[in-house]
Amino acid sequence: MAPPKLSLLALLFLLFPAAGNAAAAAAAADPADTVAAAAPPALFNVTEILGRFPDFTLFNYLLTKTKVSAQINRRGTVTILAPVNADVDWLLRRSSRLPRAALVELLAVHVILDYIDAAKLAALPRGRPGAPPVVATTLYQTMGVAPAGDRSGFLTITPTGNGGAVFASAAPGALVNAPFKKAVTAKPYNISVLQISNFVVPPGVISRPRFGPPPPRRIRSMAVAPSPAPAPVLPAVPPVTMPVEEGTTETIPVAAPEPSDGNRAVEAMRLWFGAGVVMALACVLVTGL
Repeated sequence: MAPPKLSLLALLFLLFPAAGNAAAAAAAADPADTVAAAAPPALFNVTEILGRFPDFTLFNYLLTKTKVSAQINRRGTVTILAPVNADVDWLLRRSSRLPRAALVELLAVHVILDYIDAAKLAALPRGRPGAPPVVATTLYQTMGVAPAGDRSGFLTITPTGNGGAVFASAAPGALVNAPFKKAVTAKPYNISVLQISNFVVPPGVISRPRFGPPPPRRIRSMAVAPSPAPAPVLPAVPPVTMPVEEGTTETIPVAAPEPSDGNRAVEAMRLWFGAGVVMALACVLVTGL
């Protein structure tokens, strides 16, 4: 009986350290890694799919650089409307200062949240005048940046002859529409890549103002004493000279200054006194005669 007991005890010592090591390893593991391991794997990789086609190198680069590709890979069913390198180059040259947010929104308009391939486009009803176009929802609609009532997050699909179609913004006043060129690749019913002739440009994406007016500059107010009013400038009167005898250079004013009131009284008294003296002399002369 002793050998079995020893074997059981030895087995317990062997199991407990292993369990402790496993628990320590689980505790040291990154919680993000645990969540990532629990998340379902992506159904496709749009960067890898577009990387197989050199005509879409620039479009694939923009999707990756703006991280729109990561949002696409989280979806289960999408249709990518992809313009070729020449069309992307045309947009970048015309919109060299396009903000990153506007570029993200523009790329999101080219991701339809539905599976559409060439066969589905060919099956669209044709020949019915007045029939409304098919409306598709894009990734832009899920971003929550469009104003209320704005339909820039929707596309209309209008069928044309020979199984073709035209993609346009459902918002009124769309700037550019994009005809369907050909089907590039598809993984039914997860992802489909369709080549279009150029970008679909809704009016509310690029043309919407991004920045408000600059704030007014704050000018520090300072108490400054008001400047005195300028003294009135009187016109200068040149001196006037009278002709004089030859040999003299004296300047004579036109009129002498008028006497003051006191001087006038003195002069008047002198005149009356002189007149009185003259009258007294006259009386003496008359009496003597």
